[in-house]
Amino acid sequence: MGPSEADHRRRVHVALQRAFSGITLPSEDYAAIRTWVNKELPQLQAAGYTSYVVFGSYRRDYHRSLRIAQYELAKATTAMAVVLGDTPPLGLTIGEGRTDPLEFELKFHLLTEFADLNVAIYEKDSGGEAVELGLLRQDHCFAQTVVLPREYYGVGRSTFDTKDEVLAIARHIAFAADLNDRQKKGELHGLLATAQDDDIQITEHELTEFLDKELANRDTDEPAYSWVHLALFRRFEEANRCRTWHSESDLREAVTQITLDSPKRWQLGIDIE
Repeated sequence: MGPSEADHRRRVHVALQRAFSGITLPSEDYAAIRTWVNKELPQLQAAGYTSYVVFGSYRRDYHRSLRIAQYELAKATTAMAVVLGDTPPLGLTIGEGRTDPLEFELKFHLLTEFADLNVAIYEKDSGGEAVELGLLRQDHCFAQTVVLPREYYGVGRSTFDTKDEVLAIARHIAFAADLNDRQKKGELHGLLATAQDDDIQITEHELTEFLDKELANRDTDEPAYSWVHLALFRRFEEANRCRTWHSESDLREAVTQITLDSPKRWQLGIDIE
């Protein structure tokens, strides 16, 4: 057994231990996991290929953004993008016919252990993706993860092309639940200064009138990111691993910018016996 194969075995065991957290399974479940590993993981480590795991919501129309990201990531002939929810079930018996309590965690830790990059697409009120985001924030995933939240005001902008862009960012700042009034005022002053430096014709009075109107007409049921989302987005932002987007074309461009150029070259050989 070569050193590369030994490393693969070690990493499979590490990923499994993260998911198990002391749980012992029946022997048939270990056999099912072994079968799944040998079928699903080699595609993430094929020589000369770059592999991505894509996270996002399947709810309502949110799945469209997930599929756009998957498509753009896999455009290159030497790239592949896997969506966790598309992978076949593990077939464990521990769930006793119900949703398996380990299904998600096992897949998450195995796939992220061997993918070159994790890409997470977020939209306001899109479901339970805060759980995934928390797992991706962990040390063993963080450096190989990029998050793409839709309409996240916090991503720093150094230039603006139009007044509409400035007003859109200002609205997100004004509606931000994790900023107090003093912080919002500071963010808005910085936004205005940046816009004026870019020769955007907008005054403080104009910006104030716009925000007063927006706040007065605000729908209190309007979807918003939770405090947990915002706090973790900021951690990825600080590490330059966060990209915002506002439209499908923005999303395609953002995904193109994060694709990896040089695929890793690993030898095949996965066995957890």
